[in-house]
This record gives sequence, structure tokens and C-alpha cells, in this order.
Amino acid sequence: MNWLLFGLAGVLTTVLDQSFMPVLRIGEHWPLLTPGVVVFAALWASRSSALWGAFLLGLLQDLSRPEVVEGARTIRVLGPDALGWLFGAVGVLAVRRVLLRRHPLAVGAATFWFLLLASVVWGGIWTIRGLLPGTVLPWTPGEAGEALASRAITAACAAAVAVPLAWMLSLLRPWWGFPGGAWTAGRRASP
Repeated sequence: MNWLLFGLAGVLTTVLDQSFMPVLRIGEHWPLLTPGVVVFAALWASRSSALWGAFLLGLLQDLSRPEVVEGARTIRVLGPDALGWLFGAVGVLAVRRVLLRRHPLAVGAATFWFLLLASVVWGGIWTIRGLLPGTVLPWTPGEAGEALASRAITAACAAAVAVPLAWMLSLLRPWWGFPGGAWTAGRRASP
């Protein structure tokens, strides 16, 4: 995988997630582009590249999206998204052989699956962290289910924008450098 292209796409979509995508807000939810980049790469890259890429962009998400707790106070905790996205990438790697990877709808469905798995880990890490005395959580007591449901709605929004994003990313396919000639397999050679 071309790490320079992956990094540029990841940073660009992270910036867009924080600056432009809130314009598309529906209630408290807006779509995210960065999970679509991670899933696109996870569907085509080698296993180790997909896992490292998911972890690194998850870490970037932890740094760029602070959690709002106790009114207006914000905190940054490294780990919930990084480990959640790593687990989500493992889930995508498990199902990538049964998906029609070239189809943008497959990227949308895999993005939804990816973010659902990541949300479970996110909630688990925050719950374990909440067991420590004096810690605060990004939800009020008794509303952990609502926080996970909110993340599921965000996952659906991200899946919707992952479809056109996958199409745009596939236009750059000669530069992605995925292993095994992933984009030319099954095609006849030109005479």
C-alpha cells in the first residue's frame, strides 16, 4: 500500500470530518469520511498494512475529536478510537473475501460494520476507564446504551458517504499500490 497516499487521504478526510462534514448534520449526527478511507484500504491492502492504517487513523481520531464531558469540559483520551478502529479493521478483514470489493456499496456496508465494531470497543474502553475513581465518562450514568445508539446512527451516516468516497478513491487505483495486482486480476491483457 502506498503509505503516502493513505496518509494524505487520512489527514484530508480527518480535516474534512472536523470542518466541513458538520454542515451535513442531522440532529447530533454527521457523516464521517475517514472510516471510509480505512475500510477502502482494509478491503484491498495486506493484513498488516490494513491493521496499522486503521490503528494510526484511529489514533488521529482520538487526537482530533475530544470527548465532551461534564458540560463544556473536554478531554482527550488516546485509545478508544485507535483500538476500536483496529478491532473494526479485524472485522472487515474477516468478511472481505465475501464482499464484492470493487463495488462502492460493499465499502458502504463494510464501513457500517467497521464502525459498529469500533463502537463496541469504544464503549468498553470508556466503561473500564469509568471504573477508576475520579474519572468521567462521555455519557451520563445510565445512558451508555444511548451513547452506543448514537454512534450506530453516525455509522449509518458514514456508510452513506462511504459509497461516493469509495468511487472517488478507486479512481486513484493505479497509485494505491495494493499487493497482488488487485486491480488487474481477472482482466485480459491488451494485445
